[in-house]
Amino acid sequence: MIVRDQGWFGRGFGVVFAVVALLVAAFAMSGPVARALPAPAPDTVTIDSGALHGVTAQSYRLFNGIPYAAPPVGDLRWRPPAPVAPWSGVREARDSGPNCAQPTGLGGLRTTVEDCLYLNVWTPRTLPADGRPLPVMVWIHGGSLQTGSGSMYGAAPLVSQPDGDAIIVTVNYRLGLLGFLAASALDDGSGSGDYGLMDQQAALRWVNRNIAAFGGDPSHVTLDGESAGGLSICTHMATPSSKGLFQAAMLQSGLCASQSLPEAEAEGDTWSAAAGCPATDDATCLRNLPPDVLVDRGPDDTNVVYGNAFLPENPLTVLKSGRMAHVPTFVGSNHDEVALWVWIKYGIPLGPQMTPADYPRLLAAKIPDLTPPQIDQVLREYPLTDYPQPPLALTRSWTDQLVCKLTGQISDLAHQNPTYVYEFDDRAALSPPSTFPMGAYHAAELPSLFDLAQAGFALDAVMSPAQHRLQSEMRRYWTRFIATGTADPQGLPAIPQYSPATPSFLSFRPAGNQFSDNFAADHRCAFWNNLTG
Repeated sequence: MIVRDQGWFGRGFGVVFAVVALLVAAFAMSGPVARALPAPAPDTVTIDSGALHGVTAQSYRLFNGIPYAAPPVGDLRWRPPAPVAPWSGVREARDSGPNCAQPTGLGGLRTTVEDCLYLNVWTPRTLPADGRPLPVMVWIHGGSLQTGSGSMYGAAPLVSQPDGDAIIVTVNYRLGLLGFLAASALDDGSGSGDYGLMDQQAALRWVNRNIAAFGGDPSHVTLDGESAGGLSICTHMATPSSKGLFQAAMLQSGLCASQSLPEAEAEGDTWSAAAGCPATDDATCLRNLPPDVLVDRGPDDTNVVYGNAFLPENPLTVLKSGRMAHVPTFVGSNHDEVALWVWIKYGIPLGPQMTPADYPRLLAAKIPDLTPPQIDQVLREYPLTDYPQPPLALTRSWTDQLVCKLTGQISDLAHQNPTYVYEFDDRAALSPPSTFPMGAYHAAELPSLFDLAQAGFALDAVMSPAQHRLQSEMRRYWTRFIATGTADPQGLPAIPQYSPATPSFLSFRPAGNQFSDNFAADHRCAFWNNLTG
Protein backbone atom coordinates (compact mmCIF):
# COMPACT_ATOMS: atom_id res chain seq x y z
CA MET A 1 0.00 0.00 0.00
CA ILE A 2 1.46 3.32 -1.02
CA VAL A 3 2.16 5.80 1.74
CA ARG A 4 3.91 9.16 1.80
CA ASP A 5 7.10 7.48 3.01
CA GLN A 6 7.25 5.31 -0.09
CA GLY A 7 10.93 4.46 -0.13
CA TRP A 8 10.62 1.64 2.41
CA PHE A 9 8.95 -0.68 -0.09
CA GLY A 10 11.10 -0.15 -3.13
CA ARG A 11 14.51 0.02 -1.51
CA GLY A 12 13.98 -2.63 1.12
CA PHE A 13 11.93 -5.19 -0.70
CA GLY A 14 14.93 -6.40 -2.66
CA VAL A 15 15.98 -8.45 0.37
CA VAL A 16 12.52 -9.96 0.62
CA PHE A 17 12.41 -10.62 -3.08
CA ALA A 18 15.78 -12.35 -3.09
CA VAL A 19 14.45 -14.82 -0.52
CA VAL A 20 10.92 -15.25 -1.78
CA ALA A 21 11.97 -15.49 -5.43
CA LEU A 22 13.56 -18.82 -4.64
CA LEU A 23 10.19 -20.04 -3.37
CA VAL A 24 7.92 -19.10 -6.25
CA ALA A 25 7.28 -20.82 -9.58
CA ALA A 26 4.52 -21.81 -11.93
CA PHE A 27 3.93 -25.24 -10.38
CA ALA A 28 0.44 -25.40 -11.81
CA MET A 29 1.94 -25.14 -15.29
CA SER A 30 4.52 -27.89 -14.77
CA GLY A 31 4.10 -31.56 -15.48
CA PRO A 32 4.71 -34.17 -18.18
CA VAL A 33 4.43 -33.13 -21.79
CA ALA A 34 1.13 -34.20 -23.36
CA ARG A 35 1.32 -36.81 -26.10
CA ALA A 36 -0.43 -34.62 -28.64
CA LEU A 37 -0.41 -30.85 -28.37
CA PRO A 38 -2.44 -28.57 -30.63
CA ALA A 39 -0.42 -26.64 -33.16
CA PRO A 40 1.14 -23.62 -31.46
CA ALA A 41 0.39 -20.12 -32.55
CA PRO A 42 3.05 -18.52 -34.77
CA ASP A 43 6.25 -17.50 -33.01
CA THR A 44 6.70 -14.59 -35.41
CA VAL A 45 4.37 -11.59 -35.46
CA THR A 46 4.50 -8.23 -37.19
CA ILE A 47 3.63 -5.03 -35.34
CA ASP A 48 3.69 -1.38 -36.42
CA SER A 49 7.45 -1.06 -35.87
CA GLY A 50 8.58 -4.36 -37.40
CA ALA A 51 8.61 -8.15 -37.10
CA LEU A 52 9.28 -10.06 -33.85
CA HIS A 53 10.43 -13.61 -33.20
CA GLY A 54 9.39 -14.94 -29.79
CA VAL A 55 9.49 -18.14 -27.76
CA THR A 56 6.96 -20.99 -27.80
CA ALA A 57 6.95 -23.11 -24.63
CA GLN A 58 4.75 -25.97 -23.46
CA SER A 59 1.94 -23.78 -22.17
CA TYR A 60 2.59 -20.26 -23.48
CA ARG A 61 4.13 -17.98 -26.08
CA LEU A 62 6.38 -15.15 -24.93
CA PHE A 63 7.62 -12.07 -26.78
CA ASN A 64 10.15 -10.35 -24.55
CA GLY A 65 11.86 -6.98 -24.65
CA ILE A 66 9.60 -5.23 -27.16
CA PRO A 67 10.36 -1.49 -27.40
CA TYR A 68 7.17 0.57 -27.08
CA ALA A 69 8.83 4.01 -27.07
CA ALA A 70 12.14 5.53 -28.09
CA PRO A 71 14.98 5.39 -25.56
CA PRO A 72 14.40 8.37 -23.21
CA VAL A 73 18.02 9.48 -23.27
CA GLY A 74 19.85 12.69 -24.06
CA ASP A 75 17.40 15.41 -25.00
CA LEU A 76 14.51 12.94 -24.48
CA ARG A 77 15.29 12.62 -20.76
CA TRP A 78 12.33 14.12 -18.85
CA ARG A 79 10.16 14.40 -21.94
CA PRO A 80 7.01 12.51 -22.92
CA PRO A 81 7.81 9.16 -24.55
CA ALA A 82 8.61 9.44 -28.27
CA PRO A 83 7.70 6.91 -31.01
CA VAL A 84 9.85 3.85 -31.64
CA ALA A 85 12.06 3.88 -34.72
CA PRO A 86 10.99 1.02 -37.02
CA TRP A 87 13.46 -1.79 -37.68
CA SER A 88 14.08 -3.96 -40.70
CA GLY A 89 14.17 -7.72 -40.67
CA VAL A 90 13.02 -9.81 -37.70
CA ARG A 91 13.88 -8.65 -34.21
CA GLU A 92 14.57 -11.38 -31.66
CA ALA A 93 12.16 -11.14 -28.72
CA ARG A 94 13.56 -13.86 -26.50
CA ASP A 95 15.24 -11.78 -23.79
CA SER A 96 13.67 -9.11 -21.62
CA GLY A 97 14.85 -5.55 -21.96
CA PRO A 98 17.00 -3.91 -19.28
CA ASN A 99 15.42 -2.70 -16.07
CA CYS A 100 14.93 1.04 -15.77
CA ALA A 101 17.58 2.91 -13.78
CA GLN A 102 17.10 2.23 -10.05
CA PRO A 103 18.94 1.54 -6.82
CA THR A 104 19.20 -1.99 -5.48
CA GLY A 105 15.69 -3.01 -4.54
CA LEU A 106 12.64 -4.73 -5.94
CA GLY A 107 14.11 -4.98 -9.42
CA GLY A 108 17.28 -6.69 -8.25
CA LEU A 109 20.72 -5.15 -8.73
CA ARG A 110 21.33 -1.44 -9.11
CA THR A 111 21.31 -0.14 -12.68
CA THR A 112 21.77 3.22 -14.36
CA VAL A 113 20.37 2.19 -17.76
CA GLU A 114 17.95 4.75 -19.19
CA ASP A 115 17.14 2.87 -22.41
CA CYS A 116 14.50 0.75 -20.71
CA LEU A 117 11.04 1.33 -22.23
CA TYR A 118 10.26 -2.27 -23.10
CA LEU A 119 7.32 -4.58 -22.53
CA ASN A 120 6.69 -8.32 -22.63
CA VAL A 121 3.70 -10.15 -24.12
CA TRP A 122 2.55 -13.54 -22.80
CA THR A 123 -0.13 -15.51 -24.67
CA PRO A 124 -1.50 -19.05 -24.49
CA ARG A 125 0.45 -21.53 -26.57
CA THR A 126 -2.53 -21.93 -28.87
CA LEU A 127 -5.11 -19.33 -29.84
CA PRO A 128 -8.85 -19.97 -30.33
CA ALA A 129 -9.52 -21.92 -33.51
CA ASP A 130 -12.42 -19.64 -34.39
CA GLY A 131 -10.18 -16.58 -34.43
CA ARG A 132 -11.84 -15.04 -31.38
CA PRO A 133 -9.55 -12.37 -29.93
CA LEU A 134 -8.53 -12.84 -26.32
CA PRO A 135 -8.95 -10.39 -23.45
CA VAL A 136 -5.81 -8.57 -22.37
CA MET A 137 -4.38 -7.61 -18.99
CA VAL A 138 -1.65 -4.95 -18.74
CA TRP A 139 0.40 -5.28 -15.55
CA ILE A 140 1.97 -2.22 -13.87
CA HIS A 141 4.59 -3.34 -11.37
CA GLY A 142 5.05 -1.96 -7.86
CA GLY A 143 8.14 -0.68 -6.12
CA SER A 144 7.28 2.79 -4.75
CA LEU A 145 7.75 4.28 -8.24
CA GLN A 146 11.47 3.73 -7.61
CA THR A 147 12.30 0.09 -8.32
CA GLY A 148 10.99 -2.96 -10.16
CA SER A 149 10.50 -4.22 -13.70
CA GLY A 150 7.88 -5.93 -15.81
CA SER A 151 10.10 -8.94 -16.47
CA MET A 152 10.03 -9.92 -12.79
CA TYR A 153 6.45 -11.14 -13.25
CA GLY A 154 6.21 -14.42 -15.13
CA ALA A 155 2.65 -14.62 -16.45
CA ALA A 156 2.62 -18.22 -17.67
CA PRO A 157 0.26 -19.26 -14.82
CA LEU A 158 -2.32 -16.67 -15.91
CA VAL A 159 -2.47 -17.03 -19.69
CA SER A 160 -4.27 -20.39 -19.79
CA GLN A 161 -6.80 -20.67 -16.99
CA PRO A 162 -10.12 -22.56 -17.06
CA ASP A 163 -12.10 -19.34 -16.62
CA GLY A 164 -10.78 -17.74 -19.77
CA ASP A 165 -7.55 -17.59 -21.71
CA ALA A 166 -5.95 -14.17 -21.63
CA ILE A 167 -2.97 -12.25 -22.92
CA ILE A 168 -0.76 -10.59 -20.31
CA VAL A 169 1.46 -7.59 -21.01
CA THR A 170 4.08 -6.58 -18.42
CA VAL A 171 5.64 -3.14 -18.68
CA ASN A 172 8.77 -1.22 -17.70
CA TYR A 173 8.43 2.51 -17.01
CA ARG A 174 10.82 5.23 -15.89
CA LEU A 175 11.39 5.24 -12.13
CA GLY A 176 12.64 7.53 -9.38
CA LEU A 177 13.89 10.94 -10.43
CA LEU A 178 14.04 9.92 -14.09
CA GLY A 179 10.35 9.11 -14.04
CA PHE A 180 8.93 11.56 -11.51
CA LEU A 181 11.15 14.62 -11.03
CA ALA A 182 9.09 17.81 -11.13
CA ALA A 183 11.31 20.88 -11.52
CA SER A 184 10.70 24.38 -12.82
CA ALA A 185 13.38 23.96 -15.47
CA LEU A 186 11.59 20.92 -16.89
CA ASP A 187 8.09 22.39 -16.87
CA ASP A 188 7.43 22.73 -20.61
CA GLY A 189 3.68 22.22 -20.26
CA SER A 190 3.65 18.52 -21.14
CA GLY A 191 3.22 17.10 -17.64
CA SER A 192 6.12 17.93 -15.36
CA GLY A 193 6.80 15.14 -12.87
CA ASP A 194 4.72 12.34 -14.42
CA TYR A 195 7.05 10.89 -17.07
CA GLY A 196 6.74 7.35 -15.74
CA LEU A 197 2.95 7.60 -15.93
CA MET A 198 3.22 8.89 -19.50
CA ASP A 199 5.31 5.79 -20.25
CA GLN A 200 2.55 3.57 -18.88
CA GLN A 201 0.01 5.38 -21.03
CA ALA A 202 2.26 4.98 -24.08
CA ALA A 203 2.34 1.24 -23.38
CA LEU A 204 -1.46 1.20 -23.28
CA ARG A 205 -1.54 2.98 -26.64
CA TRP A 206 0.94 0.41 -27.97
CA VAL A 207 -1.44 -2.34 -26.83
CA ASN A 208 -4.33 -0.59 -28.57
CA ARG A 209 -2.38 -0.52 -31.85
CA ASN A 210 -0.58 -3.87 -31.75
CA ILE A 211 -2.14 -6.47 -29.46
CA ALA A 212 -4.35 -7.84 -32.25
CA ALA A 213 -1.18 -9.17 -33.91
CA PHE A 214 -0.73 -11.48 -30.90
CA GLY A 215 -4.38 -12.59 -30.85
CA GLY A 216 -5.59 -9.99 -28.34
CA ASP A 217 -8.63 -7.75 -28.29
CA PRO A 218 -7.66 -4.04 -28.07
CA SER A 219 -11.20 -3.21 -26.95
CA HIS A 220 -11.04 -5.61 -23.98
CA VAL A 221 -8.12 -4.44 -21.82
CA THR A 222 -7.86 -4.72 -18.03
CA LEU A 223 -5.29 -2.56 -16.27
CA ASP A 224 -3.87 -4.24 -13.15
CA GLY A 225 -1.16 -3.23 -10.72
CA GLU A 226 0.12 -3.70 -7.19
CA SER A 227 1.35 -1.08 -4.72
CA ALA A 228 2.78 1.75 -6.85
CA GLY A 229 1.09 -0.02 -9.75
CA GLY A 230 -2.27 0.38 -8.01
CA LEU A 231 -1.48 4.03 -7.32
CA SER A 232 -0.67 4.43 -11.02
CA ILE A 233 -3.96 2.86 -12.06
CA CYS A 234 -5.90 5.22 -9.82
CA THR A 235 -4.13 8.00 -11.71
CA HIS A 236 -5.09 6.60 -15.12
CA MET A 237 -8.68 6.31 -13.94
CA ALA A 238 -8.55 10.03 -13.12
CA THR A 239 -6.65 11.51 -16.07
CA PRO A 240 -8.73 12.37 -19.15
CA SER A 241 -6.04 11.31 -21.64
CA SER A 242 -6.17 7.66 -20.50
CA LYS A 243 -9.93 7.43 -21.07
CA GLY A 244 -10.87 4.53 -23.34
CA LEU A 245 -7.46 2.84 -23.19
CA PHE A 246 -8.72 0.18 -20.74
CA GLN A 247 -12.13 -1.30 -19.97
CA ALA A 248 -11.58 -2.67 -16.44
CA ALA A 249 -9.23 -1.95 -13.53
CA MET A 250 -7.63 -3.96 -10.73
CA LEU A 251 -5.84 -2.26 -7.82
CA GLN A 252 -3.83 -4.41 -5.41
CA SER A 253 -2.69 -2.68 -2.21
CA GLY A 254 -2.60 0.71 -3.88
CA LEU A 255 -4.07 3.92 -2.52
CA CYS A 256 -4.97 6.97 -4.59
CA ALA A 257 -2.38 9.57 -3.60
CA SER A 258 -0.59 12.48 -5.26
CA GLN A 259 1.27 15.74 -4.71
CA SER A 260 0.46 19.19 -6.11
CA LEU A 261 2.66 20.58 -8.86
CA PRO A 262 3.81 23.66 -6.88
CA GLU A 263 4.84 21.50 -3.92
CA ALA A 264 6.55 18.93 -6.16
CA GLU A 265 8.43 21.58 -8.14
CA ALA A 266 9.58 23.33 -4.96
CA GLU A 267 11.06 20.06 -3.75
CA GLY A 268 12.49 19.31 -7.18
CA ASP A 269 14.12 22.72 -7.43
CA THR A 270 15.73 22.21 -4.04
CA TRP A 271 17.09 18.84 -5.13
CA SER A 272 18.31 20.24 -8.47
CA ALA A 273 20.22 23.03 -6.75
CA ALA A 274 21.87 20.54 -4.41
CA ALA A 275 22.87 18.47 -7.45
CA GLY A 276 24.58 21.47 -9.04
CA CYS A 277 21.78 22.81 -11.25
CA PRO A 278 20.44 25.83 -9.36
CA ALA A 279 18.93 27.77 -12.27
CA THR A 280 15.19 27.16 -12.56
CA ASP A 281 15.29 27.68 -16.35
CA ASP A 282 18.29 25.46 -17.20
CA ALA A 283 17.00 22.05 -18.24
CA THR A 284 20.27 21.37 -20.09
CA CYS A 285 22.17 21.13 -16.81
CA LEU A 286 19.71 18.54 -15.49
CA ARG A 287 19.80 16.53 -18.71
CA ASN A 288 23.59 16.43 -18.53
CA LEU A 289 23.68 15.02 -14.99
CA PRO A 290 25.24 11.55 -14.85
CA PRO A 291 22.62 8.84 -14.21
CA ASP A 292 24.58 7.76 -11.12
CA VAL A 293 23.62 11.05 -9.46
CA LEU A 294 19.96 10.47 -10.24
CA VAL A 295 20.02 6.90 -8.96
CA ASP A 296 22.20 7.27 -5.88
CA ARG A 297 21.26 10.73 -4.65
CA GLY A 298 17.52 10.63 -5.20
CA PRO A 299 15.04 11.24 -2.37
CA ASP A 300 13.28 8.37 -0.64
CA ASP A 301 9.86 9.68 -1.69
CA THR A 302 8.56 9.53 -5.25
CA ASN A 303 5.13 10.91 -5.99
CA VAL A 304 2.50 11.25 -8.67
CA VAL A 305 2.05 14.95 -9.48
CA TYR A 306 -1.27 16.63 -10.23
CA GLY A 307 -1.98 20.10 -11.59
CA ASN A 308 -0.06 19.60 -14.84
CA ALA A 309 -1.17 18.88 -18.40
CA PHE A 310 -1.06 15.12 -17.91
CA LEU A 311 -2.99 15.00 -14.61
CA PRO A 312 -4.97 18.22 -14.27
CA GLU A 313 -6.76 17.35 -11.01
CA ASN A 314 -6.04 15.58 -7.76
CA PRO A 315 -7.25 11.98 -8.31
CA LEU A 316 -8.96 12.08 -4.90
CA THR A 317 -11.03 15.05 -6.07
CA VAL A 318 -11.98 13.18 -9.23
CA LEU A 319 -12.82 10.08 -7.19
CA LYS A 320 -15.02 11.89 -4.69
CA SER A 321 -16.90 13.68 -7.45
CA GLY A 322 -17.71 10.43 -9.26
CA ARG A 323 -15.67 11.22 -12.36
CA MET A 324 -13.23 8.33 -12.38
CA ALA A 325 -13.19 6.05 -15.42
CA HIS A 326 -16.48 4.17 -15.33
CA VAL A 327 -15.17 0.62 -15.57
CA PRO A 328 -15.59 -2.55 -13.48
CA THR A 329 -13.07 -2.41 -10.64
CA PHE A 330 -11.48 -5.18 -8.55
CA VAL A 331 -9.65 -3.80 -5.51
CA GLY A 332 -8.13 -5.16 -2.33
CA SER A 333 -5.36 -5.19 0.23
CA ASN A 334 -3.47 -7.54 2.53
CA HIS A 335 -4.36 -8.11 6.17
CA ASP A 336 -0.94 -7.12 7.56
CA GLU A 337 0.30 -4.67 4.93
CA VAL A 338 3.04 -2.79 6.77
CA ALA A 339 4.60 -5.86 8.38
CA LEU A 340 7.00 -5.74 5.43
CA TRP A 341 8.33 -2.31 6.40
CA VAL A 342 8.53 -3.27 10.07
CA TRP A 343 10.46 -6.41 9.10
CA ILE A 344 12.92 -4.40 7.00
CA LYS A 345 13.66 -2.12 9.94
CA TYR A 346 13.30 -4.41 12.93
CA GLY A 347 12.57 -7.99 11.92
CA ILE A 348 15.79 -9.24 10.35
CA PRO A 349 17.47 -11.76 12.65
CA LEU A 350 20.62 -10.31 14.24
CA GLY A 351 19.55 -6.86 13.07
CA PRO A 352 18.29 -3.91 15.16
CA GLN A 353 15.21 -4.62 17.24
CA MET A 354 12.25 -2.38 18.07
CA THR A 355 11.88 -1.56 21.75
CA PRO A 356 8.76 -0.41 23.63
CA ALA A 357 10.23 3.08 23.78
CA ASP A 358 10.37 3.19 19.96
CA TYR A 359 6.62 2.70 19.54
CA PRO A 360 5.34 6.28 20.10
CA ARG A 361 8.15 7.78 18.03
CA LEU A 362 7.54 5.46 15.10
CA LEU A 363 3.80 6.06 15.15
CA ALA A 364 4.40 9.80 14.99
CA ALA A 365 6.93 9.39 12.17
CA LYS A 366 4.85 7.02 10.03
CA ILE A 367 1.47 8.71 10.50
CA PRO A 368 2.69 12.32 10.38
CA ASP A 369 -0.78 13.85 10.02
CA LEU A 370 -1.64 12.97 13.61
CA THR A 371 -1.19 15.43 16.46
CA PRO A 372 0.46 14.37 19.76
CA PRO A 373 -2.94 13.98 21.47
CA GLN A 374 -4.10 11.77 18.59
CA ILE A 375 -0.95 9.66 18.89
CA ASP A 376 -1.82 9.18 22.56
CA GLN A 377 -5.27 7.92 21.53
CA VAL A 378 -3.67 5.42 19.14
CA LEU A 379 -1.38 4.19 21.91
CA ARG A 380 -4.44 3.58 24.09
CA GLU A 381 -6.33 1.84 21.28
CA TYR A 382 -3.34 -0.37 20.40
CA PRO A 383 -1.48 -0.78 23.69
CA LEU A 384 1.76 -2.74 23.74
CA THR A 385 0.26 -5.01 26.39
CA ASP A 386 -2.11 -6.44 23.75
CA TYR A 387 0.74 -7.74 21.58
CA PRO A 388 3.55 -10.26 22.16
CA GLN A 389 6.12 -7.93 20.58
CA PRO A 390 6.30 -4.17 19.91
CA PRO A 391 6.62 -4.68 16.11
CA LEU A 392 3.22 -6.37 16.06
CA ALA A 393 1.57 -3.37 17.73
CA LEU A 394 3.11 -1.04 15.15
CA THR A 395 2.12 -3.35 12.30
CA ARG A 396 -1.48 -3.55 13.44
CA SER A 397 -2.02 0.16 14.14
CA TRP A 398 -0.29 1.46 11.03
CA THR A 399 -1.88 -1.17 8.78
CA ASP A 400 -5.35 -0.38 10.09
CA GLN A 401 -4.86 3.33 9.50
CA LEU A 402 -3.90 2.72 5.86
CA VAL A 403 -6.55 0.09 5.20
CA CYS A 404 -9.28 2.33 6.60
CA LYS A 405 -8.15 5.10 4.28
CA LEU A 406 -8.43 2.61 1.41
CA THR A 407 -11.89 1.53 2.63
CA GLY A 408 -13.13 5.09 2.21
CA GLN A 409 -11.79 5.17 -1.33
CA ILE A 410 -13.45 1.83 -2.08
CA SER A 411 -16.78 3.26 -0.94
CA ASP A 412 -16.34 6.21 -3.29
CA LEU A 413 -15.49 3.85 -6.16
CA ALA A 414 -18.53 1.68 -5.46
CA HIS A 415 -20.83 4.66 -5.91
CA GLN A 416 -19.81 4.91 -9.58
CA ASN A 417 -18.39 1.54 -10.69
CA PRO A 418 -19.25 -2.14 -10.28
CA THR A 419 -16.68 -2.83 -7.55
CA TYR A 420 -15.47 -6.15 -6.14
CA VAL A 421 -13.36 -6.25 -2.99
CA TYR A 422 -10.95 -8.84 -1.59
CA GLU A 423 -8.47 -9.14 1.25
CA PHE A 424 -5.48 -11.47 1.11
CA ASP A 425 -5.23 -13.12 4.52
CA ASP A 426 -2.72 -15.94 4.44
CA ARG A 427 -1.12 -15.53 7.87
CA ALA A 428 1.57 -18.05 6.89
CA ALA A 429 2.44 -16.51 3.52
CA LEU A 430 5.89 -17.23 2.11
CA SER A 431 8.25 -14.86 3.87
CA PRO A 432 11.92 -14.36 4.74
CA PRO A 433 13.29 -15.32 8.17
CA SER A 434 11.94 -12.89 10.76
CA THR A 435 12.01 -12.26 14.49
CA PHE A 436 8.23 -11.82 14.46
CA PRO A 437 5.35 -13.30 12.41
CA MET A 438 4.80 -11.20 9.30
CA GLY A 439 1.35 -12.53 8.44
CA ALA A 440 -0.18 -11.39 5.16
CA TYR A 441 2.32 -8.62 4.51
CA HIS A 442 2.51 -6.17 1.60
CA ALA A 443 3.09 -8.02 -1.71
CA ALA A 444 2.61 -11.44 -0.11
CA GLU A 445 -0.18 -12.24 -2.60
CA LEU A 446 2.07 -11.96 -5.65
CA PRO A 447 3.39 -15.58 -5.58
CA SER A 448 -0.26 -16.69 -5.73
CA LEU A 449 -0.64 -14.90 -9.07
CA PHE A 450 2.70 -14.85 -10.87
CA ASP A 451 5.79 -16.94 -11.34
CA LEU A 452 8.03 -14.32 -9.74
CA ALA A 453 11.30 -14.07 -11.63
CA GLN A 454 10.50 -17.51 -13.06
CA ALA A 455 12.18 -19.08 -10.07
CA GLY A 456 11.72 -22.70 -11.04
CA PHE A 457 10.02 -25.49 -9.15
CA ALA A 458 10.82 -24.47 -5.58
CA LEU A 459 7.23 -23.40 -4.99
CA ASP A 460 5.93 -26.97 -4.90
CA ALA A 461 8.36 -27.86 -2.13
CA VAL A 462 7.54 -24.83 0.00
CA MET A 463 3.83 -24.15 -0.33
CA SER A 464 1.35 -26.28 1.55
CA PRO A 465 -1.52 -28.08 -0.22
CA ALA A 466 -3.88 -25.47 1.18
CA GLN A 467 -1.73 -22.68 -0.26
CA HIS A 468 -1.69 -24.44 -3.62
CA ARG A 469 -5.48 -24.50 -3.55
CA LEU A 470 -5.57 -20.82 -2.69
CA GLN A 471 -3.10 -20.05 -5.46
CA SER A 472 -5.21 -21.89 -8.04
CA GLU A 473 -8.42 -20.19 -6.95
CA MET A 474 -6.93 -16.70 -6.90
CA ARG A 475 -5.64 -17.12 -10.42
CA ARG A 476 -9.11 -18.15 -11.49
CA TYR A 477 -10.70 -15.07 -9.90
CA TRP A 478 -8.16 -12.83 -11.64
CA THR A 479 -8.56 -14.37 -15.08
CA ARG A 480 -12.34 -14.45 -14.76
CA PHE A 481 -12.34 -10.73 -14.04
CA ILE A 482 -10.00 -10.12 -16.97
CA ALA A 483 -12.33 -12.09 -19.23
CA THR A 484 -15.71 -10.77 -18.05
CA GLY A 485 -15.30 -7.85 -15.64
CA THR A 486 -16.96 -9.95 -12.93
CA ALA A 487 -15.48 -11.96 -10.05
CA ASP A 488 -17.46 -15.19 -10.43
CA PRO A 489 -15.36 -18.15 -11.62
CA GLN A 490 -17.39 -21.23 -12.46
CA GLY A 491 -17.72 -23.50 -9.43
CA LEU A 492 -16.37 -20.87 -6.99
CA PRO A 493 -18.39 -18.36 -4.92
CA ALA A 494 -19.10 -15.14 -6.78
CA ILE A 495 -17.86 -11.99 -5.11
CA PRO A 496 -20.89 -9.67 -4.96
CA GLN A 497 -20.69 -6.04 -5.93
CA TYR A 498 -19.55 -3.95 -3.00
CA SER A 499 -21.62 -1.11 -1.60
CA PRO A 500 -21.25 0.88 1.62
CA ALA A 501 -24.69 -0.42 2.68
CA THR A 502 -23.70 -4.07 2.06
CA PRO A 503 -19.90 -4.05 2.35
CA SER A 504 -19.28 -7.69 1.54
CA PHE A 505 -15.79 -8.77 0.52
CA LEU A 506 -13.94 -12.06 0.02
CA SER A 507 -11.07 -12.97 2.32
CA PHE A 508 -8.56 -15.22 0.53
CA ARG A 509 -7.36 -17.81 3.06
CA PRO A 510 -5.57 -21.16 2.71
CA ALA A 511 -8.03 -22.83 5.08
CA GLY A 512 -10.92 -21.71 2.89
CA ASN A 513 -11.97 -18.39 1.44
CA GLN A 514 -14.58 -16.57 3.51
CA PHE A 515 -17.13 -13.87 2.77
CA SER A 516 -17.42 -11.20 5.39
CA ASP A 517 -18.84 -7.75 5.99
CA ASN A 518 -16.59 -6.90 8.96
CA PHE A 519 -13.71 -5.45 6.97
CA ALA A 520 -14.14 -2.06 8.64
CA ALA A 521 -14.63 -3.57 12.08
CA ASP A 522 -11.59 -5.83 11.80
CA HIS A 523 -9.40 -2.82 11.01
CA ARG A 524 -11.11 -0.54 13.57
CA CYS A 525 -12.16 1.98 10.96
CA ALA A 526 -14.69 3.61 13.30
CA PHE A 527 -11.80 4.55 15.57
CA TRP A 528 -9.67 5.90 12.73
CA ASN A 529 -12.53 7.79 11.11
CA ASN A 530 -13.43 9.44 14.40
CA LEU A 531 -9.79 10.21 15.11
CA THR A 532 -9.14 11.98 11.82
CA GLY A 533 -12.64 13.30 11.17
